[in-house]
Amino acid sequence: MTPFDAYQKFISLKNHFTSNYDYFKYQGKTSVKVESFEKRKDKGYFYKLSKKQDLENFLISNLIGGNVKWVGDLFDDDSDKVYINHKKKTEALTYYFSNDLENLFTIFDDNIIINDGQHPNLLKMYLRNKVNIETLIILNDVFNFFPYWNKKISDTIIWKEVYMKCTKYKPFVKYDIFKCKKILKEKFK
Repeated sequence: MTPFDAYQKFISLKNHFTSNYDYFKYQGKTSVKVESFEKRKDKGYFYKLSKKQDLENFLISNLIGGNVKWVGDLFDDDSDKVYINHKKKTEALTYYFSNDLENLFTIFDDNIIINDGQHPNLLKMYLRNKVNIETLIILNDVFNFFPYWNKKISDTIIWKEVYMKCTKYKPFVKYDIFKCKKILKEKFK
């Protein structure tokens, strides 16, 4: 991978998670030019990024779980930790999913019901880091409660950000839906 390729991947993924740009629709392509890349004062970072073995997942994990405003943020001590934790989580997703369910109320509906426009329990558990974003995405895939939340949650800031993050991250989340449904049936009989 060339440094320009790393630059293009960074820009396309950053745009995917922060704007209306769709990484999949445009196959990661952007309108960035080599000339504009060569003029950047921070292009040295992209030389370093181009050496990463798993650049796409490194970027995704940090854009989802880190605080990345510009490419230099990817070179602090936490970036590698965020990537390693993300990799661990995605490789054992059903394990983490099952553990996350233990933090929820025993009657599933009590976790997604909204009272007086307030955040439902499941969203609170996510915001408290008791439930992973992947669990939120999987549960919505199975029960499709996000449209209900969009109508009933009165908060226009936090939920909107979480919803966008889940929507943008969903195509990257790979899991066995049959295993997850089986785990759900066992947990919420």
